[in-house]
Amino acid sequence: MATDYAPDEEATRLYARYKRAREAEAELKDPIREQAAADLKAGATVSQLAKLTGLTPEYFRRIARAEGVERLRPPTVGKLKPEGDHS
Repeated sequence: MATDYAPDEEATRLYARYKRAREAEAELKDPIREQAAADLKAGATVSQLAKLTGLTPEYFRRIARAEGVERLRPPTVGKLKPEGDHS
């Protein structure tokens, strides 16, 4: 299906800006993950790292689990909640 669509100059700049941001994010992905793993092992919390980066706490929870970082407190929700805990 051929189309004659061509974005205007403003749209082209917006798309290019977004593409550069995604490329920069991709470049930082591995270094951020490595730094987060080290910081979590050193005692940083997932909330602290989330606040510093704008990423979600769950992103850092997954890194912590993958790295075997010991929890600072027991889970309070979900399937990881201890049996018999109804708080």
